[in-house]
Amino acid sequence: MFFKPFFSINLTILVFFSLLILIFWVWIIIDCLRSKLETSEKLIWILIILIFNVIGALLYLIFSKGRKKKIIKTKKFKGKNLVRSKKNKVIAGVCGGIGNYLDIDPVLIRLLWVLLILVSFGTGILAYIIAWIIIPKEK
Repeated sequence: MFFKPFFSINLTILVFFSLLILIFWVWIIIDCLRSKLETSEKLIWILIILIFNVIGALLYLIFSKGRKKKIIKTKKFKGKNLVRSKKNKVIAGVCGGIGNYLDIDPVLIRLLWVLLILVSFGTGILAYIIAWIIIPKEK
């Protein structure tokens, strides 16, 4: 009888921290996509974040953010915004918007997202829903 309440408390804490880590991970991916880095650098960082998960996100924060401050002081950013696509949408336009932003075919982004869903045992679906909420709709 003693172990059952203790187990449920540990499970609750584990679920809470898992959700916090997932939200942090999705936030870092969106921050990377919205950053003022060049497209090739963004792709490299996204791959690092997707492959190494939280460690990749921490690497992005450590290495990219320190360098980003210097870039902002020297040149102004005149780029496009990350928005959900109206034209290239299947569910909510997230993959279409990311594809338009990176100048990549949205089908490739969709295939990578499906691969992410399969590799991450479904947490990619939650990441998609969070991206759906966070990324603004195209006007």
